[in-house]
Amino acid sequence: MMRRVLRAASNAARSAATSSNRRSRRPISHLMSSSSIAVTGTSASRNLSTDSSPITTAPSTTTIRHQRPIYVAATRQHVGKTSVSLALVSHFTKRFGNANVGYMKAVGQQCLRVWDEPPPQAADGGVQRDEGQYVTIDKDCKLIKEHFRLSHLQYADMSPILIPRGYTKRYLDGKIDHQGQLADIRRAYLNIVKSTSSISTDGYSDSSLSRVDQPENATITICEGTGHAGVGSVVGAGNARVAAELGADVVLVANGGLGRAFDELELNRSLCLQYGVNIAGVIINKVQPDKFDQTRDYLGKAIQQMWTGPNGEPAPPIIGVVPDRPYLGCPALADVESAFGSVLLSGSDHRYRHYDVGSNVQGRSIGMSMVTTDLAAFLKTMQRQPESGRTMFICHATRDDVILGFLGEYRRRVRRGIPFQSALVICTGGDDGLGDMSNVEELSSEVCEMIMDSGPSGPPILVASGYSPAEAAKQIRTMTPKFNASDERRVSRATEHYEPYIDFDLLLERTSSPAEVVGVTA
Repeated sequence: MMRRVLRAASNAARSAATSSNRRSRRPISHLMSSSSIAVTGTSASRNLSTDSSPITTAPSTTTIRHQRPIYVAATRQHVGKTSVSLALVSHFTKRFGNANVGYMKAVGQQCLRVWDEPPPQAADGGVQRDEGQYVTIDKDCKLIKEHFRLSHLQYADMSPILIPRGYTKRYLDGKIDHQGQLADIRRAYLNIVKSTSSISTDGYSDSSLSRVDQPENATITICEGTGHAGVGSVVGAGNARVAAELGADVVLVANGGLGRAFDELELNRSLCLQYGVNIAGVIINKVQPDKFDQTRDYLGKAIQQMWTGPNGEPAPPIIGVVPDRPYLGCPALADVESAFGSVLLSGSDHRYRHYDVGSNVQGRSIGMSMVTTDLAAFLKTMQRQPESGRTMFICHATRDDVILGFLGEYRRRVRRGIPFQSALVICTGGDDGLGDMSNVEELSSEVCEMIMDSGPSGPPILVASGYSPAEAAKQIRTMTPKFNASDERRVSRATEHYEPYIDFDLLLERTSSPAEVVGVTA
């Protein structure tokens, strides 16, 4: 559909550009100067009468599409902003090419330190740093840049503002300049626009412009938000405010449902309206498969009825309904390490192995078990597991018999060539039933040495210091796994799952607008 719309607009542009005197269109490469932005052609007519009139020039107009940045916001935390952003970047890098896609997370919270290579020399000869530098960025920027090989982007531009602990107090004390903060975001965005290639023909100095008759040759920038539309407002950098500063169109992401989903959408829409931000569309995520059609139809009706403007302005469409896929919510061992501030004592090669820990989703198997039986019963449980069995066992540090039994079963299976995929979490915290965690039992050095002797390829075992088995089980079951740049499997699965359910043509249609550019020959 999108291509038919663009083709029709292109044909109209060509007809308008052809006058009665049969003016000819010059090729894109013959632009009069590089300072003329997005001028795709000029025309000239010669008076062929006997008075030898000089060549006259006449302006020509070309219809182009101005692509605005797409800002991915959500109704609340943990609803799938990063999953949607991954799908958008994945699709557009395949459609337009990696060098034509930009990404930024203007306001970040969870940060890490990375090495930022020096940028290539600017075409305008501007001052550039010659050496790389360490920068602190939001972790999602590393994920996106590494997975999609966006080497043309600088980390410093992808993550201009971070809000670590204490940032809010410094802002409210006047130690952080509000206008300077917004200026940093705008500057970073402009650097990303400059870094993304313009369309293949020379002369497009504004990479947000593309020709209507070449819709597959464009550039685009995806901006990922943080939490709901109001997150960051206390420091003057809420999502809706930042989207307005960038001139971006917002895609709102909400979890599946009906009443609650619409209520949350309405709250976030109000903030967008307050800042004059256009909502390009809505994506409903994590929809129960058996309620897929119901959710799509009734939420669509609610949005159309409640969001249609007083003068008949159309409501934003639902551009995606994504069914839930439990695997994407299954924690990897790396997530468990982060949850407990621990590292695998053995089995680190399996850090990105995922476990279905039995979140309260009907029909899902339970992949986590607290060991409260004697050794014989525990061994029977393990030996009954199929080759594909993958259970996360939890025991207390005082259960040396269980720990040694776990190691013994692993070695028995290795000798027989049987796969072993279970993991063990050892808890050191004690609980007297009243919440007193003062009784801490450390793992004995002898047992710890035996575990570590298994090496990186051995069975995955880690220690949850200070947690009782019950608390550890609750922590694992309720945690929200996050994407990791090194977890290629989960990232690929997410993009493969989300892309088929998003209408990218409609999204482009909703986030771009036609514009006419006039140029003259020398």
